[in-house]
Amino acid sequence: MTNGKSKKTAALYITLVFLAGSVFGFAATQFYSANIAQANNGRLSPSSYRTRLLQKLTADLTLNEDQNAKIEIILDEVGVRFHSVRDAMEPEFEAIRSEREARTMAVLDEAQRVKYEQILEERWKKREASSHRH
Repeated sequence: MTNGKSKKTAALYITLVFLAGSVFGFAATQFYSANIAQANNGRLSPSSYRTRLLQKLTADLTLNEDQNAKIEIILDEVGVRFHSVRDAMEPEFEAIRSEREARTMAVLDEAQRVKYEQILEERWKKREASSHRH
């Protein structure tokens, strides 16, 4: 009977190792997801936002397949409009940013201007990286 008991013990250990790995994997995924969300300052990419919104609407409103498909089309069409409006407004935003930078530069001494230019360069790189993600 020891052989049967050994097999049961081995099966139990394998099951425990599998469960422990599953729990660890889940925890690691949650930790990674939380860090990514925090790195994005809690903002979702447009595609992630769209996916989450559609999932929430589908679940909360118990949408059928036809409704889900129609809402997907609505989200796609509205997304295109949001992008075009944002693109049209970007020159105005850039003019405001430039004014802010010029007025701030006028207040600073030479050493501060050098540091401020570095800060602006870092911001520009972050903005560029963010726009390429979306």
